Amino acid sequence: MATVREAVAQATAFAQEALGPERSQGVRLEEVEKCDTGEWLITLSMIDPEPLNSVSEIMASMSGSHKRIYKVFTVHQHTGTVSSMKIREFSNQ
Repeated sequence: MATVREAVAQATAFAQEALGPERSQGVRLEEVEKCDTGEWLITLSMIDPEPLNSVSEIMASMSGSHKRIYKVFTVHQHTGTVSSMKIREFSNQ
């Protein structure tokens, strides 16, 4: 049975291997959810490697905060295997 720490470690390792070093810079844990289906949903964020386009994005990066992208990883609780990686979409509310 994979603990939450093991699931986070597996998701992080999967992100770094699948995305490579440029697209997985600054990996940060954002959310963890334990599902009734026997899976962990692990949300990680990474620094967006795309060039900065607007003045607000440039100003934010100068202050040390970078635009981040978010991905949700599904990790099986019993095996610790990552079975999916999805882009986390946010609504504009």
